[in-house]
Amino acid sequence: GEVRVARKYPGCAEQAQEEIYEWCKGGLREGRHVVRLKIGDPFVFGRGGEEVLEFRKFGVDPVVIPGVSAAFSAPLLGSIPVTHRGISNQVVMCTGYGRDNTSPDLIRYHEEQTVVFLMAVGRLRELCRNLVSKAGYPKDTPVGIVERAGCPEQRTVVGTMDTIADLAERYDVKPPSTIVVGEVVNVLLTEEDYDSFGGEEGVVVGGGGVISGVADWQSYFGQ
Repeated sequence: GEVRVARKYPGCAEQAQEEIYEWCKGGLREGRHVVRLKIGDPFVFGRGGEEVLEFRKFGVDPVVIPGVSAAFSAPLLGSIPVTHRGISNQVVMCTGYGRDNTSPDLIRYHEEQTVVFLMAVGRLRELCRNLVSKAGYPKDTPVGIVERAGCPEQRTVVGTMDTIADLAERYDVKPPSTIVVGEVVNVLLTEEDYDSFGGEEGVVVGGGGVISGVADWQSYFGQ
């Protein structure tokens, strides 16, 4: 077998996507089995549907194996449930970037609503500013960022709409990161979770009380 890794760096995503199509088509022409492996759920703010349509043009109807979106898995790995009885009864998923790097429409504030932003950490400060000034979010609305969910170096950074951008800069938060906005951010996190990082403001390492991180999964299930 052969493994080829797509290099989708900022500014060259379109060229990389065309290269992926050529790799897949080349393998199919040669009569080989081709697996297009993607992380999360590529049909949520990804190119899953586009790729299915492209392969159909080539005469192939691919078999799709569903994935689990980071919009649901990453928050819980960081001890943040996306819903909780009496706290949040609805979840909205948003992307930080629309087509051609435009900003997507903002979701109006609702007290019992959780909003999960994917691919948005790069414009976090602008996003928070707009949510407060244009969408009615109180400045003290809790915000959590789960960075590198499921990896050994996973971190959860917690603040408010007013402080989270400064915290993200202080701790040098990078993609891939999942942003969660709403009262659910504080449901499961405890003082002990923050103490795990020496009590520093805003940071929880490894997710806290919920089983999280690869190392925790293995120890929890005795592997």
